[in-house]
Amino acid sequence: MKIKKNLLTALFFLQFLFFSDSSYTKNMNIVFIPKSSDQVFWDIMRSGVNDGLREFDTIDLTWRGPSYNDDTDAQIKILKAYTHPGVDAIIIAPTDKQQLVEPVKKAAAQGIKIIIVDSAFNGSVQQNYISTDNYLSGQLAAKRMAATLNNAGNVVIFRIVKDSASTESRAQGFIDHLQKNSPDIKIIGDIYAGGSRGKVLYNASDYLTKISSTHHIDGIFAVNESATDGVLRASRNMGIAGKVKLVGFDYTDYLVQGLENKDVDSLIIQDPRRMGYLSIKAAVEAIKNTPIKEKIIFTETKLVTKDNYKTPEIITLMHVN
Repeated sequence: MKIKKNLLTALFFLQFLFFSDSSYTKNMNIVFIPKSSDQVFWDIMRSGVNDGLREFDTIDLTWRGPSYNDDTDAQIKILKAYTHPGVDAIIIAPTDKQQLVEPVKKAAAQGIKIIIVDSAFNGSVQQNYISTDNYLSGQLAAKRMAATLNNAGNVVIFRIVKDSASTESRAQGFIDHLQKNSPDIKIIGDIYAGGSRGKVLYNASDYLTKISSTHHIDGIFAVNESATDGVLRASRNMGIAGKVKLVGFDYTDYLVQGLENKDVDSLIIQDPRRMGYLSIKAAVEAIKNTPIKEKIIFTETKLVTKDNYKTPEIITLMHVN
């Protein structure tokens, strides 16, 4: 009995030494909640997250998001599922700038560090916001459209869903620039076409068929990857691809193929890989209570055309090699 008691005492002592040893550190538990799982954009961002994991090798990562970027209810359920004391930080790309405010606040109230990535929301509890400057990117798209149409013509905007802050900012930047600098370009349609490629294909086909009977369409601006993909497919099905100037957002092999054959005029591409890496870095710094140097961090965007898409600078940004 005495031997057993001594053994238990020794085990307790060893356990105490192990957990009090300064060399022992608990892995940081970080949860990443993207907008969807159906877009190449998030795959590229995940590669940047992996860059961060390799640099900071004491992270346990959970990556989980809704299937489509219009499924805010699913994203909220995921967020609530990971709002518990075992989580150190949550990185989230809000699908809705308003509906995510309260559940994010509740997570922050439990001491979880919050990093907002890609798309803003109406809260203020986050340690960092890491994104494209979406308003300026929308203006960049408008400048390209104006140059392509020689400052005159009819244009349609295809958005995805209301209250998606990133895409709303792009559309507003596009509209503001044209109204100020190219008043002879008329925006004859501004459509919410849905949060998936399939929904955009269906709704764009329906809308373009109807409006084409009364108006000539010279240009289309699509605000993100799924919108650009769906509009391109609809345009091809209708036989108007290449005849209508399509300025889109984001990169996929399918969209670049459209650029090559001139069915797509141009693409505004972001740097999701950089966003992913910086979000992990920001989460680690927040967990360690490192003083914040920059609360808002904007990453790079570029206009990609058939003339420059094979240049080293663009290839590097696309991360295709």
